[in-house]
Amino acid sequence: MENNYDYLIEHVDPDEFARWEEVDLEIYAFTDLGFKVAINDQYTGLVYNNQVYEKYEEGQKLKGYITGVREDGRIDVSLQPDKGRHVHSTFDKILKHLEDSGGKSKFGDKSPPEDIKKEFQVSKKVFKQAIGGLYKQGKIKITDEGIELVLKK
Repeated sequence: MENNYDYLIEHVDPDEFARWEEVDLEIYAFTDLGFKVAINDQYTGLVYNNQVYEKYEEGQKLKGYITGVREDGRIDVSLQPDKGRHVHSTFDKILKHLEDSGGKSKFGDKSPPEDIKKEFQVSKKVFKQAIGGLYKQGKIKITDEGIELVLKK
């Protein structure tokens, strides 16, 4: 399968992409570091394992975000937008989760990172930032049991 991707450009100028630029990806190989992706059907990039929160397959197409071009000209890619936007997109996931579970959830500050990753496809750090933001907005309350929707009166 790898041979189909020989045409991809492996090294680019540092200014080829803007940081956090949204790009189209196709997964074409798995490595010890993560997986290789075709970027906009033109370049090759790498998504590191620590950025992966779901199961993916070769040939799968998805959106990604350029996190940077290394000194050697290789491109690093993330499947999540930059932190600010990522936390905001996590707000919706958490609110939907709460609505689907009757307004209460066992998820909270003390939840194991792997449970958070499985349920919300984000790191514990992003999850905690998101519940902090929702709390500040008055949309949820944080209890010893987890989090709860705040019902508007």
